[in-house]
Amino acid sequence: MNIDSIIQWLLIFVPLALSPGPANILFAASGSSFGVKGSLPFWLGTNIVCIFQILFVGFGLGYVISAYPLFIEILKYIGILFLLYLAFKFFKMSVKKIEKIEPLSFKNGLIVEFLNVKFLIIPIIMFSQFYSAKNDSVTQFIILTISLSLLTMISNLIWILGGKVLISFVTSSNVQKVQGTIFGLMLCLTALWLAIG
Repeated sequence: MNIDSIIQWLLIFVPLALSPGPANILFAASGSSFGVKGSLPFWLGTNIVCIFQILFVGFGLGYVISAYPLFIEILKYIGILFLLYLAFKFFKMSVKKIEKIEPLSFKNGLIVEFLNVKFLIIPIIMFSQFYSAKNDSVTQFIILTISLSLLTMISNLIWILGGKVLISFVTSSNVQKVQGTIFGLMLCLTALWLAIG
C-alpha cells in the first residue's frame, strides 16, 4: 500500500471503528462499571471473534453473505435479542448495588461479536476497496487483517477507558444507577435501530 492508500484507509476505518455501535456502547458501559481490568475478558472475547471475522471475510465470507442473506438476517435478530438481554443486565444494575453485578465475561464478548453483523460490513468494505489480487495478495491480506484488528482493539480500549474516565467523575451510587439505566436504554435503542435498519 502506498501513502495515499494508507491515508484513505485511515480516513475510512478510524471513524468506523470509533463510531458508537453495540460493542462500543458495551465497552463504555463495562469500563465505567467494572474498570479496565474488569473489562479485559469481554474485550478479549470480542476481539478474538473480530480477528476471525476479518479472516473469514477475507477468505470469502462476503460470497456466503450475498448467497445466503437469510443466514445474516437470522444472526441479526439473534444479536438483537442478546443486546436486549445485556440491556436488562444494565437495568438490573440501576436497581441493585453495583457490587452485586458481574462484569461482562469472555463468553459474553464472544457472543456479542459473533452476533454483531454490523461489524462484518467493515472488513467487506476494506477487502473490496483495498485488496488487489494483482499485487502480492498474501502480504496484502496479512497487512489488511492485522491493521483492522489493531485498529479495532485500540478503538475498543478507547471506549473502555472513556467509560472508566466517566465513572471517575461519577462516584455517587444514585448516579451509577442512572448510568445503568442510560446504558440499558442505549442498548435498547441500538437493538431497535438494528431491527428497523
